[in-house]
Amino acid sequence: MPYPDVAALIEDAETRDAQQARDSENLAMLVDRSDFDVNFDYVSAVTDPDDPDVVRERAIRRKRGIKPPAPGSAAPVAQRDPAVTKELVERYRAAQKPYEIPAPGAPEGRPKSKLAQLNAARAEAGR
Repeated sequence: MPYPDVAALIEDAETRDAQQARDSENLAMLVDRSDFDVNFDYVSAVTDPDDPDVVRERAIRRKRGIKPPAPGSAAPVAQRDPAVTKELVERYRAAQKPYEIPAPGAPEGRPKSKLAQLNAARAEAGR
């Protein structure tokens, strides 16, 4: 290979590496979305809307005012650099936190009414 071609390849190496990193991340994002679509289709196909557990969970969510997550919150499942994966997982978990049903015994997600707060304060004071 003539030396001008080798020199051009060396000078262009950083640009090609940056492009390869972008292409790799774009491909990983497509894998994430494809995984989300496949899992969503499966859950939609096998979930019975009249199942008592499904009805109960929907009622709990409605009672607590929990809305479905915004579109585009797909879990990162593709193979990436570990540092990037860790950041994306933390970002995903933080985005999902408001939509989780609290564990039994945890405080309600919605604030209590003024009357409920007054009654709780009276109970704590022993009245």
